[in-house]
Amino acid sequence: MHSELADVYRRVYREPPYLEGEVEVARFGVLFAEHSALPGFAMKTVSADGALVGFAYGVGREAGWWPAHATTSAPDQLDGEPLFYVYELALVPELRGRGQGRALLADLLKDRPERFAVLASRVTSPARRLYDRWGWRKVGEFGSRGVDLLALDLR
Repeated sequence: MHSELADVYRRVYREPPYLEGEVEVARFGVLFAEHSALPGFAMKTVSADGALVGFAYGVGREAGWWPAHATTSAPDQLDGEPLFYVYELALVPELRGRGQGRALLADLLKDRPERFAVLASRVTSPARRLYDRWGWRKVGEFGSRGVDLLALDLR
């Protein structure tokens, strides 16, 4: 499964604005292995014609956790709340625009015990506009690369 995930990751993130190469794909593999070993890890996938074409995963995080690379503190409504952090939502380009990405993310988030989900999204990415439409709201900033932290109330 890991090589299939890497293939989807490669296809999604080689596009602008990401323009990631093999170094970033290898880094994804390392991070995925670390994340999947954590308690609270959850993942959903979507296949077409027997091949993996999309995935979403995240990790339930304890109250008080906030991304280490955040350049802003957790807002009051999230501070002290357990969070579900969505690390990746990836769907191959040819399947976008059909509601599959939204369905994949909704499937990942359904029945979560945490009140809020949080993710990081590059300001210039096409996904950022989708997150706005899906009800995610900016709650902070991540690093210095034009990346927003977004939250969704899961209730």
